[in-house]
Amino acid sequence: MSRAAILLGAALACAAVAVADTVPAPDISPPASEWRSYCQVYLKALDGSTDAGDLEITYCLGVTKGLLTGLRVGSTVGALSFGATIAGRYQLDPNEVFKLFQTQESARLLGICGPPSMGVPDYVRVVLDYLEKHPSDLQRPIAEVFYDGLADAYPCF
Repeated sequence: MSRAAILLGAALACAAVAVADTVPAPDISPPASEWRSYCQVYLKALDGSTDAGDLEITYCLGVTKGLLTGLRVGSTVGALSFGATIAGRYQLDPNEVFKLFQTQESARLLGICGPPSMGVPDYVRVVLDYLEKHPSDLQRPIAEVFYDGLADAYPCF
């Protein structure tokens, strides 16, 4: 990996941290209660209900797919940033460090090791089940709860 790619990864990680520090968490992600209500309607539609509205389905799918993409991209950017830090701090060959990170699945880097065949409905069901067990999390941002639900259901060992 070139030095430019390493610097780009580090710059992206720093920019993400800077943005996260300036925006309050509730503005970044809606509360889990909002996501839950729309995604319950989405699952009813999958089960054949004709009462489900397009808005609820679209909202649930959009937010869920956005969260899944964010987890995938975030783990990659985080790995690049962490790899650059390790290589610099311990004076390791950056190319060797990045080769090692590239052998890892992005989900494993996050600590979430679900079945590879999971689709959006499966992710929704897992997080809704988590919320049933942890109702106090309903006011937390869905991005945080989404990660916690998946990590709880599919930890890597």
